[in-house]
Formats: sequence, C-alpha cells, structure tokens
Amino acid sequence: MPESLRPAWEAFGAQALRVEQARQALLRCLPVGRVEPAPIGLGLDLLRDELHTVAAELAAWRVPEAEHDWQACRASIDEALAQIEPARAVALATGELEILLGAVTDVVEPLDAWATAERNWLRRRTRQP
Repeated sequence: MPESLRPAWEAFGAQALRVEQARQALLRCLPVGRVEPAPIGLGLDLLRDELHTVAAELAAWRVPEAEHDWQACRASIDEALAQIEPARAVALATGELEILLGAVTDVVEPLDAWATAERNWLRRRTRQP
C-alpha cells in the first residue's frame, strides 16, 4: 500500500472487520441446524450498534483515491440500517426460515459494498523492491 494511503487503509480494514463480524453474528442467529440460535433481534441490535459506531468513524478513511468506495460504504450502512426494523418485525411474526432469511438478506446484502471496497483497496497496493 502506498505510504500516503496506509493510515486510511488501516482505518478501512478495522471498520470492514467490524462490519463483517457483526454481519456474521446476525447470520448465526438464523434457525438452522439443531442448535437453538440466539434471537434474531439480538443479532439485529448488535449489527445496528456496530454500524452506528462505524458510521461515526468513516471519515478516518475518506481519501480522494477511495471516494467512490467511501460513498458506497456510507450508503450501504444507511440501507442496512433502514432494513433492521422491518427485519425485526418479520422475526417477531414468524419462525419460518425462508421468510427470515429474506428479511435478514435485505439487511446484510447492502453491506457487500465493503467487500467490493476491499478489493479496490487491494488493487492500490504497490510492489516493494
């Protein structure tokens, strides 16, 4: 990574990790397998809290070279947050896996922007002599 981008890259990496870990925690709340999962509401709360924390720190990696990705990640947080309460309502209304999966997918799918941003960041790496 060019030295001038290293602080932004490191900030991005820390935030992307938080987003991914919270996303995975929510997905583990889906009722699959024989083990009783944590309530989906708990996973939604965790994701919501992490997204608010990350949103407050987004400026740490806003650089011109990554502006498009920064905007996409910012928008993905807003989209995911907007879907949390509808997903909670679905979770309260049904235990049907297919329906729950659809509602949870509506929450986590926008966060795929972070994986795209990471790929774009990795393209900015420079070879060291």
